[in-house]
Amino acid sequence: MEESSVLSETLNFLSLGLSVVLLLAVAYLWSQNSRKTEELKLLQSDSKKLKKKLKTLEEKVSEIREPKVISEVPQIEAFGIGSDESRDLEMLSMASKSLWENFIQDYNDFAAELASPGQLRKCEKFVRENKLKILTYGNSKTFRPAIDVKDSIYWAFKFSDDEFAVVPNPMNPCDEELVEYSGIKEIYAINYQDGTYRKYFVKLPAIATSDQSKGWLLKNNGVVNLER
Repeated sequence: MEESSVLSETLNFLSLGLSVVLLLAVAYLWSQNSRKTEELKLLQSDSKKLKKKLKTLEEKVSEIREPKVISEVPQIEAFGIGSDESRDLEMLSMASKSLWENFIQDYNDFAAELASPGQLRKCEKFVRENKLKILTYGNSKTFRPAIDVKDSIYWAFKFSDDEFAVVPNPMNPCDEELVEYSGIKEIYAINYQDGTYRKYFVKLPAIATSDQSKGWLLKNNGVVNLER
């Protein structure tokens, strides 16, 4: 009887001990899981913060690198001539355009067909047929009469009593020397950059006046497109 009582107490003690061990195990697992949950929450919070910062940085970079959108592309004329200045120059001579328009068309056709510089006979014939004055550049936007066609730098077509449409001599290639020392950049708006250009296309002639007392004076600038 006593042995049965001792055995019962022993079993109860073991059962209690096992329950305590199980309770401790559950508590430990729960604490570990709770800690992991807190760590996961911290990681998620840090991730959200990083994403927010990254988005802010992307917005700033986008603002810096954002390309400028041009709503209207400016119209560029042939060979790069299309500035406001050239359009203003063109407006200055529109009233007299009909008086020199045919000559300029003939000149551009002639200059385009001129195979190479030095076609002296063709140029002399063109000058004679159109009764042109042959000129060189003076200074301060003035001109002087040239000796012959070969030495001339400009040709002048008379279209009124004292006004002339002035064009370049197409025999002369447009190079740095012509630009710097022969007045072409003072007389015309040109698309010269460097090197040598061998073809001229007159979009708008320069207008010069001539009288016995004042000589040859530049009245309006012209516009010339150059082609290699």
